[in-house]
Amino acid sequence: MAARRFVNASAALLLAVFAACGASATGPKFGDPVAVRMGASVRVPNDTTTVRFVDVTADSRCPQGAQCIWEGDAAVVFSVGGAWASTLHTAAVGGPTTMLVNGKRLTLVSLAPVPKVGASIVKGDYVATIRFNAAED
Repeated sequence: MAARRFVNASAALLLAVFAACGASATGPKFGDPVAVRMGASVRVPNDTTTVRFVDVTADSRCPQGAQCIWEGDAAVVFSVGGAWASTLHTAAVGGPTTMLVNGKRLTLVSLAPVPKVGASIVKGDYVATIRFNAAED
């Protein structure tokens, strides 16, 4: 019986530790890069609004192992609070690389993985690195 209580207490402790690691009471801080896997959400700093990485609708970035005349571009779709969506681009010539979310600026910093010659990317493998700043920065 004592062993069962020990196992239950240990399981409860592990569950609490994992819950604490998975949840951030404060969320990201302004200026810090945040990696967001496709399908995941992140909370806007000092706000309750969430931004979700929804899709990559185009990816023409120059693959590793190729010589390209330009860097290419990827179109990355984010939804904000489930109410509206916006597409950001990895290259400024492709479209906007930033958007405003409740008075804060969200910038698409990078998109991983980088394409490789002869290989395709599974959409679930995409990770967008974003950064929030105050809109006046």
